Amino acid sequence: MSDEKKTTEKDEPGGIAVALNIGWELVAFTGLSFWLGYWLDGRFRSSPWGVLVLTLVGICVALYRIIRTYSGPSEGNSGRG
Repeated sequence: MSDEKKTTEKDEPGGIAVALNIGWELVAFTGLSFWLGYWLDGRFRSSPWGVLVLTLVGICVALYRIIRTYSGPSEGNSGRG
């Protein structure tokens, strides 16, 4: 039983790695969606709506991915397949 515990502790990332991954995902999705909104605003002269809408969408997508990644598997789902 102690061998099982040791393997699961090794497989889990450390606190700093988790924090950096969360930060990176938030910055990446928010930054890319902001840039795309800025580009669309310039292309279609719809300022500031593209930036506002796409930045909010990017934040929501980033938070959704973070929650899905770091929440445990649900009771009906084993996390595979």
